Amino acid sequence: MLAGAMLTMTACGSTSEGAATATLDRLDPLMTAHARALAGEDVDQMRATGRRLIATYDAGRGR
Repeated sequence: MLAGAMLTMTACGSTSEGAATATLDRLDPLMTAHARALAGEDVDQMRATGRRLIATYDAGRGR
């Protein structure tokens, strides 16, 4: 679901290609950290990495 949203964001006419690329570059390590957390058993870590990922995504979208 997030990957689809990111692809939509990169195709958005109101976002320049450079800004979209920068946002995706910031999301990449956060997505990796969240995926690792989801594979583990620490629910607090899952929530924390998810919050950081969503907050960064929202900031990139100007929300």
